[in-house]
Amino acid sequence: MIRILVPILFGLFLEPAVQTMNPKPEDLLGGAVHAIGGEDAIKSLESFKLHGMIRFDGRAIIEIDLATALGGKVLAVQTFVGIGQTRFGSDGTTSWEENPSATGSQVFTLIDHTVLSQKVRKLNWVEWLTSLPLQIERMEVLEETMFDQESCWMLQIAPEIESAKKELVFFSKSTKRLIGRRTIEPTKNGDAIVNVYFRDWQKVGDLQLFHTVVFDREGVEIAMVFDTIELNTIDLRIFELPTPVIHMRDNQ
Repeated sequence: MIRILVPILFGLFLEPAVQTMNPKPEDLLGGAVHAIGGEDAIKSLESFKLHGMIRFDGRAIIEIDLATALGGKVLAVQTFVGIGQTRFGSDGTTSWEENPSATGSQVFTLIDHTVLSQKVRKLNWVEWLTSLPLQIERMEVLEETMFDQESCWMLQIAPEIESAKKELVFFSKSTKRLIGRRTIEPTKNGDAIVNVYFRDWQKVGDLQLFHTVVFDREGVEIAMVFDTIELNTIDLRIFELPTPVIHMRDNQ
Protein backbone atom coordinates (compact mmCIF):
# COMPACT_ATOMS: atom_id res chain seq x y z
CA MET A 1 0.00 0.00 0.00
CA ILE A 2 2.82 2.41 0.87
CA ARG A 3 4.42 1.73 -2.53
CA ILE A 4 1.15 2.69 -4.17
CA LEU A 5 0.49 5.85 -2.06
CA VAL A 6 3.97 7.36 -2.37
CA PRO A 7 3.95 7.86 -6.15
CA ILE A 8 0.35 9.12 -5.99
CA LEU A 9 1.18 11.74 -3.33
CA PHE A 10 4.39 12.67 -5.12
CA GLY A 11 2.43 13.12 -8.31
CA LEU A 12 -0.07 15.43 -6.59
CA PHE A 13 2.71 17.76 -5.47
CA LEU A 14 4.00 17.92 -9.02
CA GLU A 15 0.56 18.77 -10.46
CA PRO A 16 0.22 22.46 -11.37
CA ALA A 17 -1.92 24.43 -8.90
CA VAL A 18 -5.55 24.75 -9.93
CA GLN A 19 -6.31 28.39 -10.70
CA THR A 20 -9.47 29.72 -9.02
CA MET A 21 -11.49 31.63 -11.58
CA ASN A 22 -13.06 34.90 -10.54
CA PRO A 23 -16.85 34.79 -10.71
CA LYS A 24 -18.58 36.75 -13.45
CA PRO A 25 -20.62 39.87 -12.62
CA GLU A 26 -23.83 38.00 -13.38
CA ASP A 27 -22.81 35.30 -10.88
CA LEU A 28 -22.37 37.87 -8.11
CA LEU A 29 -25.58 39.71 -8.94
CA GLY A 30 -27.53 36.45 -9.11
CA GLY A 31 -26.15 35.40 -5.74
CA ALA A 32 -27.04 38.77 -4.21
CA VAL A 33 -30.61 38.60 -5.55
CA HIS A 34 -31.02 35.09 -4.14
CA ALA A 35 -29.55 36.17 -0.78
CA ILE A 36 -32.20 38.88 -0.28
CA GLY A 37 -35.08 36.59 -1.17
CA GLY A 38 -35.00 35.82 -4.88
CA GLU A 39 -36.30 37.35 -8.08
CA ASP A 40 -39.96 36.41 -7.45
CA ALA A 41 -39.98 38.13 -4.05
CA ILE A 42 -38.47 41.29 -5.56
CA LYS A 43 -40.96 41.30 -8.46
CA SER A 44 -43.87 41.00 -6.00
CA LEU A 45 -42.82 44.27 -4.36
CA GLU A 46 -45.53 46.84 -5.20
CA SER A 47 -44.85 49.35 -2.45
CA PHE A 48 -42.11 50.07 0.07
CA LYS A 49 -42.20 52.14 3.24
CA LEU A 50 -39.52 52.95 5.79
CA HIS A 51 -38.96 55.09 8.84
CA GLY A 52 -35.62 55.85 10.39
CA MET A 53 -33.11 58.33 11.73
CA ILE A 54 -29.86 59.70 10.42
CA ARG A 55 -27.35 59.83 13.27
CA PHE A 56 -24.01 61.60 13.58
CA ASP A 57 -21.73 60.83 16.50
CA GLY A 58 -24.63 58.91 18.08
CA ARG A 59 -26.96 61.92 17.92
CA ALA A 60 -30.18 61.90 15.85
CA ILE A 61 -30.10 64.77 13.37
CA ILE A 62 -32.69 63.89 10.71
CA GLU A 63 -35.87 61.80 10.90
CA ILE A 64 -36.83 60.07 7.65
CA ASP A 65 -40.16 58.82 6.33
CA LEU A 66 -40.11 57.41 2.79
CA ALA A 67 -42.81 55.64 0.78
CA THR A 68 -42.56 54.46 -2.83
CA ALA A 69 -44.88 52.49 -5.09
CA LEU A 70 -45.02 51.15 -8.62
CA GLY A 71 -45.48 53.74 -11.32
CA GLY A 72 -42.92 56.16 -9.93
CA LYS A 73 -44.98 57.20 -6.90
CA VAL A 74 -42.96 58.75 -4.05
CA LEU A 75 -43.51 60.61 -0.83
CA ALA A 76 -40.60 61.54 1.44
CA VAL A 77 -40.55 63.64 4.61
CA GLN A 78 -37.28 64.72 6.23
CA THR A 79 -37.49 66.36 9.63
CA PHE A 80 -34.31 68.16 10.66
CA VAL A 81 -34.30 67.91 14.45
CA GLY A 82 -34.82 71.34 15.99
CA ILE A 83 -34.82 73.09 12.61
CA GLY A 84 -37.71 72.19 10.33
CA GLN A 85 -39.09 69.88 7.68
CA THR A 86 -38.79 69.30 3.94
CA ARG A 87 -40.86 67.06 1.67
CA PHE A 88 -40.72 65.78 -1.87
CA GLY A 89 -42.91 63.46 -3.87
CA SER A 90 -44.57 62.40 -7.09
CA ASP A 91 -47.89 60.90 -8.19
CA GLY A 92 -45.99 59.14 -10.99
CA THR A 93 -46.41 62.03 -13.42
CA THR A 94 -45.76 65.31 -11.59
CA SER A 95 -42.82 65.64 -9.17
CA TRP A 96 -42.46 68.33 -6.54
CA GLU A 97 -40.62 69.43 -3.42
CA GLU A 98 -41.53 71.59 -0.44
CA ASN A 99 -38.91 73.58 1.50
CA PRO A 100 -39.01 76.33 4.12
CA SER A 101 -38.35 79.85 2.87
CA ALA A 102 -36.26 82.54 4.54
CA THR A 103 -39.44 83.89 6.16
CA GLY A 104 -40.37 80.51 7.58
CA SER A 105 -43.23 79.73 5.20
CA GLN A 106 -43.28 76.54 3.12
CA VAL A 107 -42.62 76.88 -0.63
CA PHE A 108 -43.57 74.31 -3.27
CA THR A 109 -41.49 73.79 -6.44
CA LEU A 110 -41.93 71.48 -9.41
CA ILE A 111 -38.90 69.27 -10.11
CA ASP A 112 -38.03 66.92 -12.97
CA HIS A 113 -37.69 63.13 -12.87
CA THR A 114 -33.87 63.22 -12.70
CA VAL A 115 -33.86 65.41 -9.59
CA LEU A 116 -36.52 63.21 -8.00
CA SER A 117 -34.52 60.04 -8.68
CA GLN A 118 -31.40 61.56 -7.12
CA LYS A 119 -33.33 62.50 -3.99
CA VAL A 120 -34.89 59.04 -3.64
CA ARG A 121 -31.58 57.22 -4.08
CA LYS A 122 -30.00 59.13 -1.21
CA LEU A 123 -32.60 57.55 1.08
CA ASN A 124 -33.59 54.28 -0.57
CA TRP A 125 -30.46 52.14 -0.97
CA VAL A 126 -32.61 49.05 -1.53
CA GLU A 127 -33.59 50.53 -4.89
CA TRP A 128 -29.91 51.10 -5.73
CA LEU A 129 -29.16 47.48 -4.90
CA THR A 130 -32.00 46.03 -6.98
CA SER A 131 -31.23 48.29 -9.97
CA LEU A 132 -27.56 47.21 -10.23
CA PRO A 133 -28.27 44.65 -13.02
CA LEU A 134 -29.05 47.58 -15.34
CA GLN A 135 -25.32 48.42 -15.28
CA ILE A 136 -24.02 44.91 -15.90
CA GLU A 137 -22.38 45.78 -19.24
CA ARG A 138 -20.04 48.18 -17.42
CA MET A 139 -19.06 45.74 -14.65
CA GLU A 140 -15.83 43.83 -14.09
CA VAL A 141 -14.86 41.55 -11.18
CA LEU A 142 -11.40 42.63 -10.02
CA GLU A 143 -10.23 40.49 -7.11
CA GLU A 144 -10.87 38.91 -3.73
CA THR A 145 -10.43 41.34 -0.84
CA MET A 146 -11.56 42.28 2.69
CA PHE A 147 -14.33 44.82 3.21
CA ASP A 148 -16.12 45.61 6.47
CA GLN A 149 -14.21 42.68 8.04
CA GLU A 150 -15.57 40.16 5.52
CA SER A 151 -13.93 38.24 2.70
CA CYS A 152 -15.47 39.64 -0.46
CA TRP A 153 -15.35 39.81 -4.21
CA MET A 154 -14.68 43.35 -5.43
CA LEU A 155 -16.52 44.45 -8.56
CA GLN A 156 -15.86 47.65 -10.48
CA ILE A 157 -18.53 49.64 -12.32
CA ALA A 158 -17.02 51.77 -15.07
CA PRO A 159 -18.47 55.30 -15.10
CA GLU A 160 -20.68 56.29 -18.02
CA ILE A 161 -18.67 59.48 -18.42
CA GLU A 162 -15.00 60.01 -17.60
CA SER A 163 -15.68 62.71 -15.02
CA ALA A 164 -18.09 60.53 -12.99
CA LYS A 165 -17.16 58.90 -9.68
CA LYS A 166 -15.22 55.67 -9.71
CA GLU A 167 -17.42 53.00 -8.11
CA LEU A 168 -16.60 49.66 -6.47
CA VAL A 169 -19.10 47.24 -4.92
CA PHE A 170 -18.38 44.36 -2.56
CA PHE A 171 -20.12 40.97 -2.36
CA SER A 172 -19.66 38.72 0.68
CA LYS A 173 -18.15 35.34 -0.25
CA SER A 174 -20.02 33.61 2.59
CA THR A 175 -23.53 35.15 2.49
CA LYS A 176 -23.47 36.33 -1.17
CA ARG A 177 -24.97 39.63 0.00
CA LEU A 178 -23.90 42.95 -1.43
CA ILE A 179 -22.38 44.43 1.72
CA GLY A 180 -20.86 47.70 0.59
CA ARG A 181 -19.87 50.31 -1.92
CA ARG A 182 -16.87 52.56 -2.38
CA THR A 183 -16.55 55.72 -4.42
CA ILE A 184 -13.53 57.93 -4.99
CA GLU A 185 -14.54 61.58 -5.10
CA PRO A 186 -12.30 64.45 -6.20
CA THR A 187 -11.87 67.30 -3.70
CA LYS A 188 -9.70 70.41 -3.49
CA ASN A 189 -7.33 68.43 -1.28
CA GLY A 190 -7.17 65.39 -3.53
CA ASP A 191 -9.31 62.27 -3.88
CA ALA A 192 -11.53 61.28 -0.94
CA ILE A 193 -12.63 57.68 -0.35
CA VAL A 194 -16.27 57.22 0.66
CA ASN A 195 -17.30 53.79 1.93
CA VAL A 196 -20.91 52.72 2.39
CA TYR A 197 -21.64 49.69 4.60
CA PHE A 198 -24.92 47.74 4.58
CA ARG A 199 -25.43 46.15 8.00
CA ASP A 200 -28.02 44.68 10.40
CA TRP A 201 -29.82 42.39 7.95
CA GLN A 202 -33.31 41.35 9.04
CA LYS A 203 -36.21 39.49 7.47
CA VAL A 204 -39.01 41.71 6.12
CA GLY A 205 -41.80 39.66 4.58
CA ASP A 206 -40.17 37.41 2.00
CA LEU A 207 -37.03 39.55 1.79
CA GLN A 208 -33.83 39.91 3.82
CA LEU A 209 -32.99 43.63 4.00
CA PHE A 210 -30.34 45.72 5.73
CA HIS A 211 -31.58 48.09 8.45
CA THR A 212 -28.42 50.20 8.86
CA VAL A 213 -26.46 52.10 6.23
CA VAL A 214 -23.17 53.63 7.40
CA PHE A 215 -21.40 56.31 5.36
CA ASP A 216 -17.69 56.62 6.10
CA ARG A 217 -15.85 59.54 4.52
CA GLU A 218 -12.21 59.57 5.52
CA GLY A 219 -13.07 58.22 8.97
CA VAL A 220 -16.09 60.46 9.61
CA GLU A 221 -19.19 58.27 9.93
CA ILE A 222 -22.90 59.02 9.52
CA ALA A 223 -25.41 56.21 10.08
CA MET A 224 -28.89 55.83 8.61
CA VAL A 225 -30.81 53.47 10.92
CA PHE A 226 -34.26 52.13 9.98
CA ASP A 227 -36.55 50.99 12.78
CA THR A 228 -39.46 50.17 10.45
CA ILE A 229 -39.59 48.74 6.92
CA GLU A 230 -42.94 47.65 5.45
CA LEU A 231 -43.75 46.00 2.12
CA ASN A 232 -47.02 46.26 0.19
CA THR A 233 -48.95 48.04 2.96
CA ILE A 234 -49.33 51.57 1.56
CA ASP A 235 -52.61 53.38 0.95
CA LEU A 236 -51.94 54.92 -2.48
CA ARG A 237 -53.90 58.05 -1.58
CA ILE A 238 -50.81 59.36 0.22
CA PHE A 239 -49.26 60.05 -3.20
CA GLU A 240 -51.99 62.47 -4.27
CA LEU A 241 -50.57 65.88 -5.17
CA PRO A 242 -50.84 68.75 -2.65
CA THR A 243 -53.27 71.46 -3.78
CA PRO A 244 -50.51 74.08 -4.44
CA VAL A 245 -48.70 71.57 -6.68
CA ILE A 246 -51.88 70.92 -8.68
CA HIS A 247 -52.27 74.66 -9.27
CA MET A 248 -48.64 74.98 -10.37
CA ARG A 249 -48.97 72.01 -12.72
CA ASP A 250 -52.17 73.33 -14.29
CA ASN A 251 -50.69 76.82 -14.79
CA GLN A 252 -47.57 75.63 -16.60
